[in-house]
Amino acid sequence: MTDLEVIDMHCHLQRDPAHGQEMRDYFLGRHLVKPGATNLGTLSEFKELMAACGISAMNALMLTWSGRYHRDGQYTFPDDYAERASSEAELRARVSRRITDNNDWAAAVAADHPEVTYFAGVNPIVMGAQEAAAEVARQRSRGALGVKLSPADIGVTGSDPAFFPIYEFCVAHDYPVLTETGGHNPACRPAGFAGALAAYPRLPLVFAHFGHDRTLGGPLDQEVLELARTHDNVYTDTSLRLNEVYDGTISPEDMVKHLRMLGIERAMFGSNYVFCDVLNTRPGHVAAPDDVDARFTQVWKSVQVLKTLPLTDDERAGLAAGNFKRLTGYDRTRS
Repeated sequence: MTDLEVIDMHCHLQRDPAHGQEMRDYFLGRHLVKPGATNLGTLSEFKELMAACGISAMNALMLTWSGRYHRDGQYTFPDDYAERASSEAELRARVSRRITDNNDWAAAVAADHPEVTYFAGVNPIVMGAQEAAAEVARQRSRGALGVKLSPADIGVTGSDPAFFPIYEFCVAHDYPVLTETGGHNPACRPAGFAGALAAYPRLPLVFAHFGHDRTLGGPLDQEVLELARTHDNVYTDTSLRLNEVYDGTISPEDMVKHLRMLGIERAMFGSNYVFCDVLNTRPGHVAAPDDVDARFTQVWKSVQVLKTLPLTDDERAGLAAGNFKRLTGYDRTRS
């Protein structure tokens, strides 16, 4: 397995150490960060991770916590309600600028580093539906391989009409959308996209983390499986799930069974770095060997499981890199 091409299709790249610290202190909160973790998710850190874990390329999902910026920013509005309309417009413009700046930075990184790709993040509630769709089109022209949605941060489910102009563009250009999933927020439930898939049955839609249940095959994972049964264009990624096999929470056989129920040709390897190695959410996990860089433990575990799952060679190659390349058209030799 030393020659296996591995693409991490689900990771979160931070622009610089200051942005990495903001991710830890503002977005996550200090109570969620693992004691002693130094991870900041910068480009230099990504390159160290790739070398340490045997990963050939990483796809950055440009998560700008724009919904939180907008909600928190409203606390600074003047008490005089007559002045609030202009404050609201100014706040939306600033938050939207943060979204586009982050996307543009990712585009510049990807242009200079063929081993780094990105999905552009948008927020149609803050930006406006048509403006968000225009940003998707602009970033596609700059090299983005897809779109990243964060319903919990945005504050609506994936079937909200605010997303529809984005979906229309993505269907017209066979352009994939990846969404977070999980039970921590009702907007993140995979079933929340049922209306979107009914309206846009050809939308290429990737549900992160299988569905993000605490136990494999739980209700959220089942929602993804049900949508995959009725829509050939539903995909998933393995982020936050393969390391559970290493730790003994899930058996290798059960993991393979679940992947095959979904359709292994529609599953892609992902880690959720930097979050997977900075969050204090895995008590009692199995320790990695002493020579593994402590910053990258969960990614390293995921890669080891990827290499050892009882899969056919073709299934493993597809899960590791081939399915992502087929979905996005990624070619590392691009100019």
